[in-house]
Amino acid sequence: MANTTVVWVFLAGGLGASLRYLIAAKVDTHFAAKFAGIGTLLVNLVGCLLIGFFAEVLAKGPLKTAVLTGLLGGFTTYSAFALMTLQMWSDGRQGTFVAQLVVHLVGGLICAGLGVWLGRLVAASSG
Repeated sequence: MANTTVVWVFLAGGLGASLRYLIAAKVDTHFAAKFAGIGTLLVNLVGCLLIGFFAEVLAKGPLKTAVLTGLLGGFTTYSAFALMTLQMWSDGRQGTFVAQLVVHLVGGLICAGLGVWLGRLVAASSG
């Protein structure tokens, strides 16, 4: 059973990632001049709406795992982060909630900057 779930997560993840690319690219082509990154913003917001909805309406099992982890995880990992963080607030873990926000947002920006710096370093040394 677990192997079948992994296959469904894999397939749904590919579909989610493809949808993210197609939707963001289409939206950005029409609106990027007015709002940079609007395609990604739209995908993240829609993904958050969908993960919240499906987390509540789907019964625990392979389908729920394929939709939440695969399809929506491939569509946007931001939706998984948002649902997990919201659950911390709902569970009364406000300190963990705040730490989650700070570490993910600030830590993510720091790591992205470090990655850019390392990438430029490698590119400069190989070219």
